[in-house]
Amino acid sequence: MNESDGAPGRQATAVTAAANPIGGFTALHAESVVPVDPPLQKDGPFLPELTEIAPLVQATQARRDFNVSGAGVTVAVLDTGLRTTHVDFAGRVVPGRNFTADYGGDPTEVSDGHGHGTSVAGIACAGRIHTGIAPNARIVPLKVLGNDGTGRFTDIRDALDWLLDRRAALGVSALCLAAGAPDNRTTDTDMPGDAIGALLQELCDEGVCCCVAAGNDYYAHGGMQGMCYPAIFRQTISVGAVYDADEGSFRYRDGAKAFASDADRLTPFTQRLHHTVGGPCATDTFAPGTPVSSSGILNDTGESLQYGASQATPTVLGVVALLQSFALRTTGHLPTVWDVKRWLQRGSAVVYDGADDHDNVDHTGLTFGRVGALGSLLVCAKDLAVRELAKADRAGLRSGPGAGPPDR
Repeated sequence: MNESDGAPGRQATAVTAAANPIGGFTALHAESVVPVDPPLQKDGPFLPELTEIAPLVQATQARRDFNVSGAGVTVAVLDTGLRTTHVDFAGRVVPGRNFTADYGGDPTEVSDGHGHGTSVAGIACAGRIHTGIAPNARIVPLKVLGNDGTGRFTDIRDALDWLLDRRAALGVSALCLAAGAPDNRTTDTDMPGDAIGALLQELCDEGVCCCVAAGNDYYAHGGMQGMCYPAIFRQTISVGAVYDADEGSFRYRDGAKAFASDADRLTPFTQRLHHTVGGPCATDTFAPGTPVSSSGILNDTGESLQYGASQATPTVLGVVALLQSFALRTTGHLPTVWDVKRWLQRGSAVVYDGADDHDNVDHTGLTFGRVGALGSLLVCAKDLAVRELAKADRAGLRSGPGAGPPDR
């Protein structure tokens, strides 16, 4: 049995309302972030690319078939920082900001002394030793978690507010937040006036896709459906984790056990919320999250290994970047968040959360979507082509069978 001592930790953290006025909103419905565990670090490099997850989501084929790599797109990663000198990100790091007390609170110092942020960024857009999902996308590192893996939602709030003010100047069209509270919610309707929810809505309205981890506490919450704050907000693209292959059994620190693993089997720790229960707040998609090798922090060619919804979320961020890059090249402008969500949904593979004996948690017996880069790009390309035909019809530029008269 694989001993997964570095599994997502389940430290108890208070979920409270905190008075933190910003933009007219006064509530934050969680105080402290569940601490993130550091990835296993290696001198590296050992693997030439993210070989574990690329085949399942068909990322390599999607990049080849659509000649797309994330070029022209900038993503923000809100995490423990970034090893900005790593060769995987050479020439594509946009100056970000430190919102923590690390490095004396120096706002310009975003170095990653933990490893989680560098791992997350590498999965999304590493582009040399390792190959992320969107290897040519630019990255803005926003350090909201400390080098000890802890964090406060006030810092996340401030980072989202900073990003909202600078989104256009930086060109950011997507972000990743692979952290959350230790709660298990089924709706966002009980959080009116929440500052983070309001900022996520504003970013969404500005065309920024906000990819957020659904949470790693399914076992801890007794196998009850739900997601953590702030993934529960309907504005987000919420992401849960599946296995990408048969890699044996796993035992996690919080007590969750997988007696066997296989591709597209939900991990026993991943939180999940079906649309029949959560409605518009349901989990949007799932992605490979155990285990994933990525960029590391030991040196500029280092490698890391980690698993969890924290690894699934940047996988989806990378697919989002591919979709945005393709749409930008095709139409000259970025798509809406709702377009991206629809393409992700319609291009997904169906996974079944079956009631079986492969782990020690209850199952919903329901189906969910697992992200697919190739499928989503196919849907995106067809959608954009249909729109162009409709536009030509309205302008009276087409003739022949199927062409309609111009609108009057």
